[in-house]
Amino acid sequence: MINKLISMHGNDQAIGSDIRCSLSTTLAASSIAQTARAANLQYHPLYLPGTGLEDFETCECIFSSSNATAVLVCHASYFHYIQYLELHFSQWDADKYAELSHFLFNNYKQALGIISTNTAELDAYRMLHLNQNLDFGSWVAEELAYLKSVESEPKQDVLKSDICGGIREAF
Repeated sequence: MINKLISMHGNDQAIGSDIRCSLSTTLAASSIAQTARAANLQYHPLYLPGTGLEDFETCECIFSSSNATAVLVCHASYFHYIQYLELHFSQWDADKYAELSHFLFNNYKQALGIISTNTAELDAYRMLHLNQNLDFGSWVAEELAYLKSVESEPKQDVLKSDICGGIREAF
């Protein structure tokens, strides 16, 4: 699937997947755990320019919607199974295409709102810190470098988290 996307649209795209949940146990026991952790940080959407507000949940939504066809295809022949799936995804495409302009308009409005709000907050922050170099882009790079250098959470942070969790459970 990914090879097809790349061959059709080129290498300049972001493709996200949420496999960490099911893969974390396997990775923890693996010799590549530290390498995988570093890669997970490096390719996290927060550190990739251009990913914006994307949550990379589109595929999950698409395949979740296809669960509705299970009742229809559970006893179907292979031909009818493919036919139902084709019908489902053709309708899904038509519905999403019809909603596309609304979707884009809402995302555009959301982006303008975020820019407006964040610009005002950043300007206020800059006014409070006139003598500091406020290169926000470099802060993200510094944060990534720090997270890569930290092998695990500091014990005092883990302890604080455990204490907070215990307090929440008590109430």
